[in-house]
Amino acid sequence: MTFYAMYISNTKVLKKILLLLLFLGSWGISAQLKAANEGYLINFRVKGMKDTICLIATYYGNGNYVKDTVKVDAAGRFTFKANADFPKGIYLAVINDKSYFEFIINNDRKFSMETDLKDLSGKMVITGSPENQLFYDYLKYNKTRFAEIQAVQKLIVRGKTSQDSINLLNDKSEAINKEIIRYKLEIAEKHPSSFVAFFINAMREPEIPEIPILPNGRKDSTFVYRYIKAHYWDGTDFTDDRLLRTPVFDNKLKKYFDNILYQNPDTLIKETDILIEKARPNPEMFKYLVWYATYHSENSEIMGFDRIFVHIVDTYYITRQATWERPAVVEKLIKKANKIRPLLIGQIPPNMVMLDTNNQPVSMYSVKSNFLILFFWDPDCGHCEQEIPKMKEFYDKNKDTFGVKIFAVCSDTSLVKWKSTIRKKKMDWINVDGPRALTGDYHEQYDISTTPVVYILNNRKEIIAKRLVTDQFLGFFKNYIKTGLH
Repeated sequence: MTFYAMYISNTKVLKKILLLLLFLGSWGISAQLKAANEGYLINFRVKGMKDTICLIATYYGNGNYVKDTVKVDAAGRFTFKANADFPKGIYLAVINDKSYFEFIINNDRKFSMETDLKDLSGKMVITGSPENQLFYDYLKYNKTRFAEIQAVQKLIVRGKTSQDSINLLNDKSEAINKEIIRYKLEIAEKHPSSFVAFFINAMREPEIPEIPILPNGRKDSTFVYRYIKAHYWDGTDFTDDRLLRTPVFDNKLKKYFDNILYQNPDTLIKETDILIEKARPNPEMFKYLVWYATYHSENSEIMGFDRIFVHIVDTYYITRQATWERPAVVEKLIKKANKIRPLLIGQIPPNMVMLDTNNQPVSMYSVKSNFLILFFWDPDCGHCEQEIPKMKEFYDKNKDTFGVKIFAVCSDTSLVKWKSTIRKKKMDWINVDGPRALTGDYHEQYDISTTPVVYILNNRKEIIAKRLVTDQFLGFFKNYIKTGLH
């Protein structure tokens, strides 16, 4: 499917609901309602429910958060009230851990929704809310057409038909998809101020035009990437925080940064800053995008992406723009960024001068080689036990080919155990004892909290790779040399 992602309610989302009832006070709902005619007054009835409670939750980013609890009477009736400034978006009435239904809080202030526990969406009757009626018409249409596409796809997967039949099935699937697109475009055109139109535009993805032909007669190979990148956010208003209270915005962000953009730190840093600046006029959107960039860069396992985290901290935390964050958290992030900064790809890391097996000091900076592998290990480390034989095999086969040397830093304080392991494993490279260092604590200098850890330096002692496993060495060195980066 293209142009739009299908939106079908997924009951799995209930598993992510976080009961953050502390949000209730900040939004001033229920008890703080000024007057019914100034805010929202929504009456619900669910046949089959009685004498219980219902949770009112909202989408927010990639999760769901409880905003209120309401009492359900013996007839299945319950009421939700909120001030006029209550955040707009898609909300959920959560009945139990498997059942919920959605409703929109936007333009309509007073309305009612009635349904049956046996079929919450199918039996829904809405009174006084054209927006929610449009929303449920939209959901029903999507569900029906999606089922049709699934049926066609199942026939194709079975593969028991001729190629001509498969082509006809593909054409049918594409035709249904075009009808879905046309239906959504009509909603956006006929009901431009509705939340459904806003929601559809938020989901919208670029429709790729015909690829242009270059003067040399070939198709422009970069056109699709450039076009998608330029138009991916068309129709998305980053100053509208309703985006956060939908189930699509976080996924669209993730797709943009993980699949659309080139995966290199400089590109991602540039595009991150662009989106954050678009959101700056809206404090809540600005806050969310800074948080998103911080969280995903801090927890990225992709080598070199820690540069993004350092940039985010330098740009938004050190400058005190993240005014919502507690000072202790800000200081913690700054401390972490400062620790990572000298260990970024391209940096020359701190020198290490440590005693070798002959009790002689050896300086890491004094080692002459095309490449230097820094290997932090421990004799009692299970992963080290697995890596050392692989590293020895790689070293013995490739040390002359690539001009590689290994500077192995042992973290154990037992000299006997250290030297015994070196002999047993035949670690015939530069072995030094980490605890007997003349240059400070390598744990702090190299951010070592576990073992094994690997850094690879070039002949200028610049970091060119880190935290690789030995199985990745050969491919890395070949590619590094092939690209001429050395």
